[in-house]
Amino acid sequence: MSEFTGYDPTIENRDELANTATPLMFAMSDVDAPEEVDPRSLVRHDNQYNMGSCGGFGNTNCGEYLWGLVTGQKSDERQFSQLYAYLEAQRLDGLLGQDRGSTISSGLKVAKAGYLELKHLPYKTPYPGNARTLITDGMRTIANGLMGFRVRSHAWLESYDDIFKYLASRAGSVYVGTSWNNSFYAKNGVLESISFGRSDGGHAYALLGYSKRKDRSGRNYIWRLNSHNDSWTEVAPSVVDALCRHQWSSIVGMSDLLTPGPQRVEWKQARPLE
Repeated sequence: MSEFTGYDPTIENRDELANTATPLMFAMSDVDAPEEVDPRSLVRHDNQYNMGSCGGFGNTNCGEYLWGLVTGQKSDERQFSQLYAYLEAQRLDGLLGQDRGSTISSGLKVAKAGYLELKHLPYKTPYPGNARTLITDGMRTIANGLMGFRVRSHAWLESYDDIFKYLASRAGSVYVGTSWNNSFYAKNGVLESISFGRSDGGHAYALLGYSKRKDRSGRNYIWRLNSHNDSWTEVAPSVVDALCRHQWSSIVGMSDLLTPGPQRVEWKQARPLE
């Protein structure tokens, strides 16, 4: 059994995620794919500890990576509140007051409404006893306001090629909810295989780039940022294939663009997500 219950795939609204997605209107031939897209200098690893808040962490990691793509700033300079993202998604899921995780679909709605900067609501554990009243209208006003940072579109990704194309084009980041068990933890920072079981739990996390490491078919390993235990991990393409085929997986690309597509990243040019 998984150590956490932060993502319950049985209540995920996959149809909504797929039906409201913006199609990827570009081919891999349109993408000038770098040898690698290394996100580790832009987004720092933080630990969720003893709370089922992985959905909030995966969500804000994706947002911080987007912010880094368009401004060149590291997440130490601009970090979003994981607790706000988690509790607001729980409110939309009807789970607020219970540390039972949150869905990708509700997390995406929070990202599109606007992230709250960490300074307005720092992360702390355990799960707050005042969860139903902790998020104020003032916090929502700040997150949703003119100076807010938000996702503008999402794509429903169904294959390794979809994920690689999205990351290689710098269209955005990838927010994931999947089955989870001990086989999903990496050994020495590289995840070569996984297995599924009847008692699997669920987990949410971010896919934020790819490394120079390749499989026998020349496909790059994908960088995963996990908010528990093993931090940054290079995930084998065969593992990504297995996750994409699994009935419990929900994988969305998140972009600051209304229509995701290849974009040149100007590291020194500041541009807000909206």
